[in-house]
Amino acid sequence: MKKNDKVLKAGIWYTISNFLVKGIAFLVMPIFTRIMTSSDVGYFSNIMAWFNILAIITTFEIYSSVSIARFDYKKEIDSYISSSLFLGTLITIFFYLIVLIFHSFFENLFMIDFLSLNIIFIYLLVYPAIQMFQIRNQIKYDYIPTVIVSVLNSLLTSIISIILTLTFTNALQGRVIGYFIPSIVICLVIYIYLMNKGKSISPKYWKYCLKISFPLIWHLLAGYLLSSMDRIMIIHLDGPEANAFYTVASTISVVVNILWNSMNNAWAPWAYEKMDEKNYKILKENSKSYTIFFLFFVNVFMLITPELLLIMGGKHYLESKFVMPPVMIGYIFQFLYSFYVNIEFYHKKQRNIAIGTIIACIINGILNLIFIPIFGYIAAAYTTLIGYFSLFLIHFYLVKRLNCTSWYDTKFFMKVVAFSLISLIFYNFLYYFDILRYIFIVFISIFILRFLIKKKDVIITMIRSKSFHDFKKIFN
Repeated sequence: MKKNDKVLKAGIWYTISNFLVKGIAFLVMPIFTRIMTSSDVGYFSNIMAWFNILAIITTFEIYSSVSIARFDYKKEIDSYISSSLFLGTLITIFFYLIVLIFHSFFENLFMIDFLSLNIIFIYLLVYPAIQMFQIRNQIKYDYIPTVIVSVLNSLLTSIISIILTLTFTNALQGRVIGYFIPSIVICLVIYIYLMNKGKSISPKYWKYCLKISFPLIWHLLAGYLLSSMDRIMIIHLDGPEANAFYTVASTISVVVNILWNSMNNAWAPWAYEKMDEKNYKILKENSKSYTIFFLFFVNVFMLITPELLLIMGGKHYLESKFVMPPVMIGYIFQFLYSFYVNIEFYHKKQRNIAIGTIIACIINGILNLIFIPIFGYIAAAYTTLIGYFSLFLIHFYLVKRLNCTSWYDTKFFMKVVAFSLISLIFYNFLYYFDILRYIFIVFISIFILRFLIKKKDVIITMIRSKSFHDFKKIFN
């Protein structure tokens, strides 16, 4: 098989795998909202938020260096992986010992019980293994093991979590054990496999590994805090039940996040090619169609938010529908700033990207401290929206300094920003009048159906070729 065919096939399967994994989590959410109390849903959301933060801090993102190390250690990549994997374990043990010594302090800080805290750290000891395993297979375009492991892990954690949540008297404890223990077992098996494959624990790789991984911590941590700080601060400032309402509403938006990530994975490589060719005209033209498509999808999603909430959580969670407009508009700003981030990556300005993310994260944190105690959990959605809007403005300014804003249509993007802010007000109003909203849904459904019938051949061709960047053809 030719390399291009292997890359294409692997890319398609990774996208399918991503949809399956996120889709399973999306589908089982309605079960957990009905077999757990709102407080337990909120506490579990807090546990997962802290796990993702600790996964960045306590592992030093060691696995992120593998993608680059493959060029410098082509024939030694398995030895590099086993050595860096062991280094990651040593770093995590160091942090684990600190947490054990001062466990009362961390239990209060994290609002996590001692048992759950230990389970989290046991998982963190082996968690980098599955990340390295996936990167190793991506390098070799060996997608089948990655897809199998990802889907198997997602299925097992979901099924066992449901069983233990129903079985345990303490539903939250059942959820935690059901989620983490299967992942620990899978990661441990992969850990042993990688260590046996590399058969090496050599400190000669450690300096290289730390040099690549350590600077990424701040960018990744700030980025994650920007998207998930809300859940941690809500549980401290507004309680676990409020956190549950916010979490259920935010989980619905994961479909948009999957779409954005999948589309960007196809768009970005093509965009880099056009930048390298200095073909800015086609870049500008296609970016407009690409943006209109995403904008339309987000607005359709906001129209049916109340129905999605009824499915995901039931009537009890319906009040959280007002979280959705700012959350979804936040995705539009993420979508827009990614255009400028791609330009910065092209010019190798990763430091600027990290600085921008940290500034936006600080803005979000300060606003949360001020407004969550006053307006409750809904305020967190608006503070995050402001954070992403700040990030858009920051990256626009940084790209302007590179004299590259002309690569895209600035006036068009500003119109999108204005339209998005107006739609924020519109949907908050529309959620009070269901009959009017249903009329919009019927009208949009008819429009989509007619559009799909008319453009079916173009869409099928794009899906088969995975040419998702060429959205202009759809609108011709």
